[in-house]
Amino acid sequence: MTLRDDCFLHDEDRLSHEAALSILRERITPIMPAVPVRTADAAGRILAADVIAPRNIPAHTNSAVDGYALRFADYDPANGARLPVSGRAAAGHGMEDPLPPRSAVRIFTGAPMPAGADTVVMQEDVKITQEGGKELVSIPAGLKLGANCRHAGEDVKEGATLLRAGCRLRPQEIAAAASAGLAALDCFERLRVAIYSTGDEIVRPGEALAAGQVYDANAPMLHGLIAATGAECIDLGILPDTADAVRGSLMAAAEVYDVV
Repeated sequence: MTLRDDCFLHDEDRLSHEAALSILRERITPIMPAVPVRTADAAGRILAADVIAPRNIPAHTNSAVDGYALRFADYDPANGARLPVSGRAAAGHGMEDPLPPRSAVRIFTGAPMPAGADTVVMQEDVKITQEGGKELVSIPAGLKLGANCRHAGEDVKEGATLLRAGCRLRPQEIAAAASAGLAALDCFERLRVAIYSTGDEIVRPGEALAAGQVYDANAPMLHGLIAATGAECIDLGILPDTADAVRGSLMAAAEVYDVV
């Protein structure tokens, strides 16, 4: 028999982190039912079903900048163009009529592109003049077809999987769901996880420490780790080093909580 007096000497054939996670994914199935949760309240919850985009995001082709929308066919990429301003489009207040030929429309960020317009020039790049009571916009050369436009479905296409079941919802996932118009999400009920500390030598932080005693570091650590998964953590205190006390407490907790 060989003496192994190094407690940090581990077996070489231990499971890797990824292998352990793979086994857990194969063997673990949800035990909590799914319930609808208001999207604004769903941060930290576990998504129970895939979220499919019910519509394009963005829903309509719109301007990415404040500027002037035009029809690229009315523009000379080599020499630029000078066009009369024939209308105005703002976010929430689109232009109902199509863009008249050989003209431009004053447009603001987020505004739907007028029918017929396919390109936007930034307001910083143009010069505005008045002539005969009409406003004219001078657009320099070098603009590309489709510049400064965000197309419908550019971020997410209708029918695409927006969020996957099993993900823990962060603020960015909440924003994605809200951008699709979803008022509620199917999430698993929160697991109720009970924790005990055990040992006659264990003392909670803040209490006086007697000889031979140690402060309980595991309970606060477990509380934080459990809360970070979206579960509810219930601290049931410290159990003494007696088999009956430990057995009875664990059996009682198992009747009430989902995990002990």
